[in-house]
Amino acid sequence: MPSLQLFGCWRSSASHRLQIGLRLKQLAFTYTPVCLDRGEQHSGWYVALNPRAEVPTLLVDGEPWVQTLAILETLEETLDGQSDALLPSSKKERRICRAIAEHVNSSLQPLLLPARLRQPILDAGRHLGPTLAAALQTGVRHHQLDALDSLNSWLDSLPGPFCIGTRPTLADVFVIPHLEAARRLGLDLSPFTRLNALHIQCLSLAAFAAAAPEQQPDAPGQNETSSASTR
Repeated sequence: MPSLQLFGCWRSSASHRLQIGLRLKQLAFTYTPVCLDRGEQHSGWYVALNPRAEVPTLLVDGEPWVQTLAILETLEETLDGQSDALLPSSKKERRICRAIAEHVNSSLQPLLLPARLRQPILDAGRHLGPTLAAALQTGVRHHQLDALDSLNSWLDSLPGPFCIGTRPTLADVFVIPHLEAARRLGLDLSPFTRLNALHIQCLSLAAFAAAAPEQQPDAPGQNETSSASTR
């Protein structure tokens, strides 16, 4: 098995995805926090690993891998048969699984990225007044609620209790961190019955529970140190 070192941040949804994915695949890894609030992603040592100054980065036998979807799909390919699979066995289910993951990755997640969300609102508030800043924030919330409603309906059409069937897949790896991020934004997710049931089902598994943002060593109230994970 490769040596894996994850550089991430507790409140990064992308880092959360890798935490879940690696644990579901039962791959041992170490975790090194990168504090986004202190701008550590722009420090020289980290930019040497990831020139885009984004988290997470996964060192695989010393080689930096970036972008969570690419990382997890490549792990599926390179460790085929050597670790638990994140993709279903049938071609149809694999296609749907990838579609759900990409929907979260490209349609839901971008507006919640702190660098893309916070700065325009701050700029609007500074130059155009707090009313527009509040309107932008409201627009983000409406977008998220509409998108989550569509996702909830999509999953309602698929067999559960997970996104697709009776075991967690790549789709769940992407959906659950986004639900956590939406909750941190203060969104009320109670109307989305299928998503709430999925959230409860996933958090009943050790891989999801251990990967939860509040369980990470750099989360508020935790000791911010590197830590070796359990499988």
